[in-house]
Amino acid sequence: MQAPIEADGIWQSTMTRLSSEGEMRLPIGSNPTHPMYGEGYFSTCAIRVLDRNGQTSATIAWSDPTSCCYGAQIWRRCIAKKGGVCALSGQLIATGDAVYRPRRLNPAPRNIEAMILATVMQAVPLEDAV
Repeated sequence: MQAPIEADGIWQSTMTRLSSEGEMRLPIGSNPTHPMYGEGYFSTCAIRVLDRNGQTSATIAWSDPTSCCYGAQIWRRCIAKKGGVCALSGQLIATGDAVYRPRRLNPAPRNIEAMILATVMQAVPLEDAV
């Protein structure tokens, strides 16, 4: 049987990890040679375009059953620094493509690596968003 002090420390550690203050931020993908979001990953995500502010930013509702949920997340238009997969269409994204990405905050959102092609973002009607 464990000593009461040792058991108490284990319990406190467990509770800290479960609480929002002690949330562990582990990457979804651990192999740096493979993209974090592979083919078919986004089919489990609910992604809706709530609003667009011209061609510079958009407000997205993002729900991923495995890692995060954002009711109104700001995404900014930028140039892709690496290849990936469009979260809305599943199309491949090449380095240099115009994309939208979640706004970088501290701490970084769990879906910070996600991208949506700018052409796809502009084509999605707000009332019929995916």
